[in-house]
Amino acid sequence: MDRLVSRAFTHIEVLAAKIGPRPAGSPAEQQALDYLSGLLIRWGYHVRREAVAFTPTPRFNLPYWIAAIMLGSAGWVSRGFPWLALALPFLFMILPQASRWWVQRRKPTHFSENLLAWIGRDGLDSPPSLLFCAHVDTARAVPFKHPGLLRLHSRTLDVLQRFAWMLFALALLQLWGWQVMDVLRNSVATLGSLGGLWLIVLQLAPLRAGGELAYSPGANDNASGVGVLLAIAEELVECSEQERSLAFLFTTAEESGLYGARNFVATHSAWTETTSVVCVDMVGRGEMLYYVAKEGVLNPIYTSSELGQMLRQANPNLQPLWHTLRSGDYAAFCQAAFRAIGLEAGGKSLADWSYHSIFDTVEKINPQMLKLVLQTLLAFLEQQAEAGSQTGLR
Repeated sequence: MDRLVSRAFTHIEVLAAKIGPRPAGSPAEQQALDYLSGLLIRWGYHVRREAVAFTPTPRFNLPYWIAAIMLGSAGWVSRGFPWLALALPFLFMILPQASRWWVQRRKPTHFSENLLAWIGRDGLDSPPSLLFCAHVDTARAVPFKHPGLLRLHSRTLDVLQRFAWMLFALALLQLWGWQVMDVLRNSVATLGSLGGLWLIVLQLAPLRAGGELAYSPGANDNASGVGVLLAIAEELVECSEQERSLAFLFTTAEESGLYGARNFVATHSAWTETTSVVCVDMVGRGEMLYYVAKEGVLNPIYTSSELGQMLRQANPNLQPLWHTLRSGDYAAFCQAAFRAIGLEAGGKSLADWSYHSIFDTVEKINPQMLKLVLQTLLAFLEQQAEAGSQTGLR
């Protein structure tokens, strides 16, 4: 197992340190895809690269601008327009989901590639029973370099949600006819304005490096997932497991709207009934390993309960996770009716200040977490093998 951890760590170093930030469609991302395909072909895999149309992460995020304006003004107009403050907490509950909905409906303007690899057969005439997935691209860096500001950024929506509930309470008291002291009303309104201003700053101040937008090195997000899958891919070949009904998918443009996964499900709809998908994302940091049980607050997306049960059998300490702020490629597969699930590591608070920052570097990768992830996925594969059927994941 230590050998596998070392291999995974080596791949993470190549991707995050030697190649560096890998925005979708960039030369660096193409270099990373070349690195992956070269290794997989050398190990005996069949490799296919599939074109993906996408749109880069927008500098202007309409739902967040609307939320910032509402938050900044709600306290000052609560007497005349109390509904504005009453709606705020619920707006912030669905804000990440609304942002993802808006981002994913932009018209594609750029191109990149997914990389699909499989073993044991010359072609893919029949779909595999299992698909391991990890995204290669990295995110635009949040606009701060100071760790204190990055820690505040990681808590932004939690803090602003509290401001929203304060404004909600203020408006409710006024509707009930309570006489709210001016000093209290002004204080709450000022906090709301500061919160709205903070959201606007996040929109207007992207971090730049050398005059260009800066991107995260992406050691944890998601060189860690790619590195783990590469280590497993090599191990399966060395252990003469070529005949498994298994494929690996490395996607692009996950950070700008799950474009790679969404393109894949659109072009491989015939796989829906036969292929189960495990998406491995951000598995290099933290003390706990999670499987994503659902995503979103309004009409949430649920992942496969069968796959969740199998992963818990492989690792009884695995914990369920509800993604209210983030998403991942698993969501695109679930929406397309695939049996899919996400695997992710993190701390008990799940707040990682280096997330989507220039500090997501190799030095922060925890080899013990990589070991736990590898053990879990290999035990998961062993369960499939013991089932004695390629359709054991159904």
